[in-house]
Amino acid sequence: MRRNTTPGLGQWLTVSLMVAAAIFLIVKLYQYAGSRSYFPTGLTIAAVDVGGMTPEEASEVITNRYINAPIGLYHQENSFEVSPTEAEFTLDLNVMLNEADYQRSQQDFWAGFWGFLWGRPVEVQPVPLSATHNREALADVLDRISVIVDQPPQPPQPIPDSLSFQYGVSGTTINKEASFADIEAALYRPSNREARLVVEPVLPERPSINLLARLLTNHLQEFEQQTGGIASIFILDLQTGEEIAINASVPMSGMDLMKVPIVLKTYEMLDRAPTLRQRQLISDTLVMRPDHVSANELLNVIVGQEDPFLGAQLVSESLQQLGLQNTFIIAPYDSGTVSGLRTPATPANSAENVLTRPDPYMQTTAEDMGLLLAAIYYCAKGQGGVLLAIYPDLVTPAECQSILEYMLQNKTASLLEAGVPPDTAVAHRHGWISDTHGDAGIIFSPAGDYVLVEFLYKPDWLEWVISSPLLADISLATYNFFNFDNPFFNNSRLN
Repeated sequence: MRRNTTPGLGQWLTVSLMVAAAIFLIVKLYQYAGSRSYFPTGLTIAAVDVGGMTPEEASEVITNRYINAPIGLYHQENSFEVSPTEAEFTLDLNVMLNEADYQRSQQDFWAGFWGFLWGRPVEVQPVPLSATHNREALADVLDRISVIVDQPPQPPQPIPDSLSFQYGVSGTTINKEASFADIEAALYRPSNREARLVVEPVLPERPSINLLARLLTNHLQEFEQQTGGIASIFILDLQTGEEIAINASVPMSGMDLMKVPIVLKTYEMLDRAPTLRQRQLISDTLVMRPDHVSANELLNVIVGQEDPFLGAQLVSESLQQLGLQNTFIIAPYDSGTVSGLRTPATPANSAENVLTRPDPYMQTTAEDMGLLLAAIYYCAKGQGGVLLAIYPDLVTPAECQSILEYMLQNKTASLLEAGVPPDTAVAHRHGWISDTHGDAGIIFSPAGDYVLVEFLYKPDWLEWVISSPLLADISLATYNFFNFDNPFFNNSRLN
């Protein structure tokens, strides 16, 4: 029997499969060997997949993702595109590509080939981003955006019609420090390169006392222009020491306001508590009376004898010691013209172009009277001040408090009192003569205590119908400034 040596179908099929497999492996081996010059599959540089890329291609892709792609900054409803180069953002490509090349060269050939065959690349370590930016340059970018989008707060404004003030309006600003983290995170991401700016409200400033000064100056212009007169105002915040002085150094007739330093000198000269008679004189002097008898009698009490001129001299000397150089009294009230009595020269009445004609025997200024009241206030509070410094053993806080308590009893329902709510405590002394009306006091308001001294002068004759509402207006505006959050609306004035 003859054996068949011709290969069978099965043998041909087996050989064919083996040849095909060998060719396939050779092709894949050739492909894999060629791919070894590229970055391995699955490798990422700076979170960007660069598998199968050359270093040049990877460099281009990474640059496009990080340098050429802008970041979006959102400010509420507005958005801004910012080039990373504006923040001086730079990539250290050499470091990243060298690390990637190391990952490529460290890969085992046959392990890598096996993974290549099965589409399961050998795990490689991702190359982290290596980049820097300049925070100062980024801050400059935010500054430029701030110029466009920041809304500065609007300051408080006076309301002339009601002599009150309206609140300022809040603004907005970019908080650069708080915004940096989100922006920098966007810079260092290959996608989702957006950040939201931190926007903060900017509260309007508390009203400056200059706001009140501006309102008062404008309000007084009509009086001065139409009458040829002058308004003299001094305001002192007893908490902060801030002050307003509008013509406050102009010499004015002392009138009944000079009774305050007379009473103060009386307490200074007494070495014991005042008698019942002396307390009555003090009360009559500081509370509105139709005559000046009590004040003249206190001038005698000061010297201990019937010599009111000497008493007036001692009062003036005390005022000079307190630094009130523009305030004096050299004759008692109702003394008429006294021959040989010369008006003292003061900085106020010696100035050029003095517009007033003050009483030659008793003069003051709004500033001097305001400072005197402030000294009494601080003395009463036991907070020191010029009175306790100069007369530490002669004037006590209790005596200063007594002066204020008497002045609190001076009720007029006009002038200073007409500009504050009815229940507001006002310690004041007022006065008027033919050409000058004035009031000086301490207002104990809910939001803070303050001194207000106001004079109006009009040549020859000042009508009450002009001065009374205007002096009340000054008081109203001042009260509303100090009580900004709870103003007083004088309905009688508005009507």
